Amino acid sequence: MIIFKKLTFKNFLSVGNKEVSIDLNDTKTTLIHGTNGSGKSTILDALCYSLFGKSFRRVNLPQLINTQNKKGLLTEIEFTIGNNEFRVVRGIKPKVFEVYKNGEQLDNVAADRDTQTLLEQNILKLTYKSFTQICVLGSSNFVPFMQLPTVGRRECIEDFLDIKVFSTMSLIAKERLRGLKDNATRLKGDIGNLEYKIEIQKERIQELESQSDKNIKDLEGKISNHKESLTELTIELTSLIQEEEDVMSQLNLLMQSKPDKKHGEFNKIIIKLESKIERLKKNITFYETNDSCHSCKQPLLEETKEKYITESQTEMDQYLDAVKQSNEKMEELHSVLASVSNYQQSVNEIQKKTFELNTRMRSYNHSIKDWENQITEIQMSSGSVDKERGKLEILQEELKERQNEYYGQITGVGEHEVVVNLLKDSGIKTQIVKKYLPAINKFTRHYLQVLDLQIHFQLDQEFNESVSSPLHQNFSYGSFSEGQKARIDLALMFTWRDVGKLKNSVRTNLLILDEVFSSSLDDVGKENLFSLLKYRLDDDQRILVVDHTLSASFKEKFDRSIEVSRQGGFSRYN
Repeated sequence: MIIFKKLTFKNFLSVGNKEVSIDLNDTKTTLIHGTNGSGKSTILDALCYSLFGKSFRRVNLPQLINTQNKKGLLTEIEFTIGNNEFRVVRGIKPKVFEVYKNGEQLDNVAADRDTQTLLEQNILKLTYKSFTQICVLGSSNFVPFMQLPTVGRRECIEDFLDIKVFSTMSLIAKERLRGLKDNATRLKGDIGNLEYKIEIQKERIQELESQSDKNIKDLEGKISNHKESLTELTIELTSLIQEEEDVMSQLNLLMQSKPDKKHGEFNKIIIKLESKIERLKKNITFYETNDSCHSCKQPLLEETKEKYITESQTEMDQYLDAVKQSNEKMEELHSVLASVSNYQQSVNEIQKKTFELNTRMRSYNHSIKDWENQITEIQMSSGSVDKERGKLEILQEELKERQNEYYGQITGVGEHEVVVNLLKDSGIKTQIVKKYLPAINKFTRHYLQVLDLQIHFQLDQEFNESVSSPLHQNFSYGSFSEGQKARIDLALMFTWRDVGKLKNSVRTNLLILDEVFSSSLDDVGKENLFSLLKYRLDDDQRILVVDHTLSASFKEKFDRSIEVSRQGGFSRYN
């Protein structure tokens, strides 16, 4: 069980350099109250940031730093698990992330990500998502269990039931299965290669046993034919190389004039000229349709208008002629660029043919070399049959060993496939979930009755809900009012805490309700909730209520009351 003991923070959001320290284990019930905007919920953000490196209200990390002091953000959370005492220290400007166990820092050279994984998986055994589901219920910036996607619901359930180990085992089993399959594939390839070598070796022995001059002549004939083909291919290759050189020469000659660059330059010139022409057109239109100056409002004389129109028309004609000339140049450049493209295509085709010829020539040379080696072996094979038979026996023995290894790997693959199937979400984990589903549904319905919501609520093994009432059937979570949803969220939170206690997995002393009493709960719901909270209190439980409700009767319900107020732009906890 996690016993949260003390939370300390400074330069965090509205809290300044004056350190705030909250004893989380001092009293059974604590009310943190104040007006909206006073900084009440900062304690939730500081707690989540200390444990998970992110705030409850999902504020960006740089925005967590107090805007006046702009540095020195530091949080510290102290808690115990069994006989071990832990302390987590985080900070920004300067950056700090330290985890201590019984006064000694854990792996201070590890990366922050690795340290966070260690904290969540090996110490807390809680993720941010599951922590908020069992420890925190907020009126905003909180995603209740029923609003989580299926994957998110499954992650939380796995935390509550302490079955994430099966996910880890599944990953290990999958990795081992992958390794076995890879080995089996490699061994299968080795077997195929050895079988091929054995066949070749058998053929070689057969050739040695039945060698004759005819065999040599046949090989020599093949070699001669291939050499003639090589001569023809060489001539064809030489011709292609010359053709490529000719085309490249033409291409380089065209590219010397940099047609692509000139094309871009003329295009820019045309755009500028067209802009000037458009401006002159507007001027001509203005003088043709207006009798006074648009700026000074003075009347324009006809001779003045005609002068401006004539000058503008003359200038525009010059620009139009320049555009025409530029377009003619562009057409020439288009032709050059088309030629460049054709030459480049020709080069590509020639290079493709050259590659194909080289490939064929390498194949011919390889075959010639192989046949020449065969001739040499035949000529030197006298009395070497026994030696070749010995090689065959070695290959056959190696093949047998590889086959035995392969069958062993295949057996392992089959066994691990069974394990992987068992460890799937639909395997062992589903069976465990099925085992606890009756208890989960029983707890949930009990708390719904306590909260005066008379419905039959049930989760299936895929964590989808079915809801019915005496008057209606086939409800869903989304069908309810906000007040009814709040009751369901509360019931599920208490259920997860009971499941964690029942499973002895995820248990904690801390339960925080943020603005729940001021949310959509009606008066009956509030009274039922408070009764439920008192009903759940035991020696280990600590309930922290963050709310702006300030009535004296409300505050009297709590063992301790902490007022939060703004002074000089900073939050103060009194």
